Amino acid sequence: MANNDQTPDPEVTTTTTSTISTTSTISNDEATTNTNSNIRTYQGITYDMNDPKYQGLSKNALKRLLKEEVWNATRNERNKYQKEKKKRKSAERRKLIQEGVIPPPPPKRQKTEIEPSSVRVVMDCSFTSYMHDTENKSLQAQLVRCHSANRAGLHPMQITVTSFDDTLKDIFEKKTPTFTNWKNIEFTKDSYLDKFDKSNLVYLSADSDNVVRELEDDKVYIIGGIVDKNRHKGLCHNKATEQGIATAALPIGEYLQMASRKVLTVNHVYEIMIKWLETRNWEKAFLEIIPGRKLKESKLIGDENQEEEEVNEVTTSSSTDNNDISNKNDEDNKEDKEEEQ
Repeated sequence: MANNDQTPDPEVTTTTTSTISTTSTISNDEATTNTNSNIRTYQGITYDMNDPKYQGLSKNALKRLLKEEVWNATRNERNKYQKEKKKRKSAERRKLIQEGVIPPPPPKRQKTEIEPSSVRVVMDCSFTSYMHDTENKSLQAQLVRCHSANRAGLHPMQITVTSFDDTLKDIFEKKTPTFTNWKNIEFTKDSYLDKFDKSNLVYLSADSDNVVRELEDDKVYIIGGIVDKNRHKGLCHNKATEQGIATAALPIGEYLQMASRKVLTVNHVYEIMIKWLETRNWEKAFLEIIPGRKLKESKLIGDENQEEEEVNEVTTSSSTDNNDISNKNDEDNKEDKEEEQ
């Protein structure tokens, strides 16, 4: 006989035709059910378990999917809240500046100082199939940083994001839906071979034997859009070689002795290029852009040469002193022999 006093789980309750309540553990978050056992509610979102996209999912997978749907459904509310919060903080900051509590911000850079560069850059995003979901999201974040660096640079370059497939497009639409309005950047499904003359292409790769001395206006520099933790070594260089495209490496080895491979993230490579256009100084660009954790393990080539010169001076001085001591000993021995005779 059924026990009608059975207490249902407060998390998720599924109603059946009998008076018995059975327990379902979809999640530890708020969830309720409708009179129809297949219609359920999760944090204000109503969903039907008969929907094909929910069928066959594990409890954790279902929970992740529902969380994502809630996140997307509440995007407008979050944006509105963030705008109000930013407006409130700006008002508070203005008040503090007027009262003299904090100094006013530095004047904004005049637009007349900004002079677009003729150098063009391609972000080759044809490697999404080589990466996990988290790595593709990291790539998207790095491309956002490239756009930010381009906007802040004195000499912004024209960026073309090639092989922009649905995988990367979906991430952009969820995280930065305004990307279609960005200036000086183009997103295309086409390959760079379809967009540019092959003779002008230079694929940047740490594995190349060629070195970039300066960025040339008539060249299109390709940065491989891959985040793979060095799982696919030489992938970009091999691809360029097979396609008959010139390759080159940034001159990091001429200024820094890296403890690890001279491989940088997409945004660091781009930021170094932007900084070089501003300073025309590779060493300064490397030192300002390369993360401190990598610089700690690295050694400046100039410092190393200086140390070698100092060591050579000390060695020469020490050798001279030893010769003087040896000559002094010879003279003393000669005097001793003359006295004995």
